[in-house]
Amino acid sequence: MKLLYAIATLALLSTSAQASGWDVVERCTWSRFYGRVCTTSYRNQPPRDEAQDREDEKARRASIEKWEAFCKPTRTFDNEGVGRLVYAKKGCEFGRSE
Repeated sequence: MKLLYAIATLALLSTSAQASGWDVVERCTWSRFYGRVCTTSYRNQPPRDEAQDREDEKARRASIEKWEAFCKPTRTFDNEGVGRLVYAKKGCEFGRSE
């Protein structure tokens, strides 16, 4: 019964920590005497900078557009109906964009 209370408490703590902007960090170590030992810690996440987020999204979009312009991906379907991407240049499947 105590185990159920412990699990319920841990579940409540983890959901409330995630909802309130806390970062959950779990570190596990192994010992031949004690087996697997895990510790969970919580730390407050820094506030998000909306301007930086918009700039990062703009840079990510520019990178994707550059890759699409270089690789020109087209969707084809093989004989089993599985969708595949075919690229205009070699190495694009690995992220090459130049």
